[in-house]
Amino acid sequence: MGHGRSYLAELVRINDTLIWSQDRTDSFVAAVEIIRDIMGARLAPTYLQDEAGNLLVLVTDDQTRDALGPHFATMPAHEHVRPPWINPQEWPVSAADHLADPAWALLPDDFKAWFGESGVVVSIHADGRHLGAVLLCFDGPWALTTTRKEFLAAAGRILGNAVYRWQVAGRERELGALEERRRLSDELHVDLSQQLAALGLHAGVMQLDAAARDVDRLVADVDHLEQLVSTANRSLRHQMLGLRTDAEMVKGTFVAQVRCHLDNFERQFGIPVTLECTGDADQVPLAVAAQLIRVLQEALANVHLHAHAAAVTVRLLPTSTRIRLEVEDDGNGFDPTSVPDSRLGVRIMSERMQQVDGVVQFGRGAAGGTLVTAEAPLRRAGSAMPSRVGVAS
Repeated sequence: MGHGRSYLAELVRINDTLIWSQDRTDSFVAAVEIIRDIMGARLAPTYLQDEAGNLLVLVTDDQTRDALGPHFATMPAHEHVRPPWINPQEWPVSAADHLADPAWALLPDDFKAWFGESGVVVSIHADGRHLGAVLLCFDGPWALTTTRKEFLAAAGRILGNAVYRWQVAGRERELGALEERRRLSDELHVDLSQQLAALGLHAGVMQLDAAARDVDRLVADVDHLEQLVSTANRSLRHQMLGLRTDAEMVKGTFVAQVRCHLDNFERQFGIPVTLECTGDADQVPLAVAAQLIRVLQEALANVHLHAHAAAVTVRLLPTSTRIRLEVEDDGNGFDPTSVPDSRLGVRIMSERMQQVDGVVQFGRGAAGGTLVTAEAPLRRAGSAMPSRVGVAS
């Protein structure tokens, strides 16, 4: 009972540390430090999954970061986010119990050097999502007793609830930013049209003044022309900033990026994915490709979390004027009207497609699962994806 009471008090302290601190990163690191102290670990580096689920990103103090070195600032998710280190119950896992498993042999040697044969993976999770893990590293043998396992499972849930809460707040900000970006984009389109019309009218005025050989008016015309061009440049700069953000996210050809996301999803969750592509989907403009990639990520996340699917099919169906993305699973189906307001994924997918004059729809697939369809026109300005593959498939 003594251990139980002390562990309960420490769980309360961990929770309070995460709630009351003003800085999320500092409070998270402080909460993990409590866990490290209680368990007597030498190190407790924490890795959180990035938004795409491809990387594990180190979140820790400077001392631990220096001990691991720059090579471990990130790690590929597919090497670590898999059984036995991650299990459906999200229980802590001791390396000592799995030294004979192929999963231990497959871990990189430099990782095993600091993690150690007594290392423990403490899952960080919430709302059915695996979000990352605390890696407890010990100097010698360390037993993961039932009491310790229960404490670490509860601590992982508390950490996960905090991370998930912060992620939801971030998604709400993302949705607001998308809505604001669409509003500004609509205004800029109107503004640019008006500016181009003004430039055309002014060119006609200059022709008349030139024909009349009115030098004074021509000088004034040139000054006014410079002002019109400067204003148009500012508007175009706003548009190009958005396009540059899209270009930074989508590197390589569009099809290669889609295939990369599907390969990572299949490796991480063990759900087979089939990619069907007709036509030349690599001619999709950057702005459209970026939003389709985001919709694909969101749809795959929903498959993992909610669909209970055994297989997924992704289709890219381009025509000369439109691009259509379909994500179909054979799971338990989906009713978008039943989704609570706290689920922002559907709203964000819709908002993203509106950015490029597109639409997203949800329905039933041929096997009774969910069919997510995102479609957008290809008439938007913007360069197509580069012809060379920049990401290994």
